[in-house]
Amino acid sequence: MLAEAVRPYLVQPGDPVREVFECEFFARLIPTWLAESGGSAMLDLGCADGLAGWLAGPLLGRYVGVDLDPGDVPGGALRHDLRQGLGPVGAAPYDLYLGTFGMASHLAPRELERLLGDIARHARPGSVVALEALGLNSLEWPRLWHTKPGAARLIPYRLGADVTVHPWAPRELAARYESAGIRVLRAIDRTVQGAPKTGEPRYWAGLPRIRSGVAALLRGERSHPALADLSAPLPALPPAAPAAVHRRIAARRRRVVACSDCLPQELARRVWSLDGRGSGGYGHGLVMVGRVR
Repeated sequence: MLAEAVRPYLVQPGDPVREVFECEFFARLIPTWLAESGGSAMLDLGCADGLAGWLAGPLLGRYVGVDLDPGDVPGGALRHDLRQGLGPVGAAPYDLYLGTFGMASHLAPRELERLLGDIARHARPGSVVALEALGLNSLEWPRLWHTKPGAARLIPYRLGADVTVHPWAPRELAARYESAGIRVLRAIDRTVQGAPKTGEPRYWAGLPRIRSGVAALLRGERSHPALADLSAPLPALPPAAPAAVHRRIAARRRRVVACSDCLPQELARRVWSLDGRGSGGYGHGLVMVGRVR
């Protein structure tokens, strides 16, 4: 059963957007969360190859990763399915309980609630919990904007094969933190532009493939297809607040691309800087940061 669950996650292609901008996002914030926790022990939930441990920097002391199929993680990692709860992570509490790259959305709502409860019971008062889900209000899936949590919001999500994911709005995720005994500190949007599923017709037809354009710039290309992806207007969207947010960003992006004659990598950074510091679940990632009571 575990081997079958692992298969979709095994082979993922290289992605310059992830390798540059998304890793920079976590490299900036993980040390901050460790410092907020007042300690140096981190439990990395859904650790994959242990990237978060590398990004934590010199503040990191004790590190343990948990994953369906851990990669080459320094010091080793636990093989465990988080859909079954926190698992055999030892008796000692951690200072930071971390889940990156949409980990929380790979659990069904009841599974996530169970995991949050396990974390709150395992942690010490003051431990920081920073789990990332997929943002409900992302440009990737406008047809989900008006759905309620639960079965109506479950969608197939392509990795090595399809897995089922459940996006979240900030207030919904915050309510589950509070119910588990974790006081919410803040929400943080990640990758409002260039979300990896934007432009996939099965979610919403007609959206430009923004991530492809940014990735091309990062590779040093300034081709017509790359600029066309970044300059394209958005199609019709459901009448909702997220539509206005995404249209404002798209208009700003078009102006930046039209007026810029800089090197491709610099243009990529200018485009990416338009994301800002939102907290409304408008990004591909929605990080909810809380503190255990």
